[in-house]
Amino acid sequence: MSLKLVEKTAQLTPDLPMAKWDVLVDDDRTRITQFVLQPGEQVGWHRHEYDYVTIQQSYGTLHIDASDGRSFDIPYQPGKAMSVKAPFEHNAINTGDVEIRVLEVEYKK
Repeated sequence: MSLKLVEKTAQLTPDLPMAKWDVLVDDDRTRITQFVLQPGEQVGWHRHEYDYVTIQQSYGTLHIDASDGRSFDIPYQPGKAMSVKAPFEHNAINTGDVEIRVLEVEYKK
């Protein structure tokens, strides 16, 4: 995850619990983060400053609220990947009833 927007999360979605994530690699070229979202958890508002790819590792439904006003759902299925161009500011919420796991690979260069 690029830049956390803590104040925006506190203002817009203060009652949603935060998901857990671990940064697996963070060097001068790449950041790889593993996210685990339980039902009802959010990642929190954040802005991606680098292009990135997500690799879905579970089933489920991830709801996206974007800063440009768009909202959409992403149906998850293991092995599915998606590429996203920066900048992109959004929050992600697990609106399903199962745990969601996803790897995020950000390209710094």
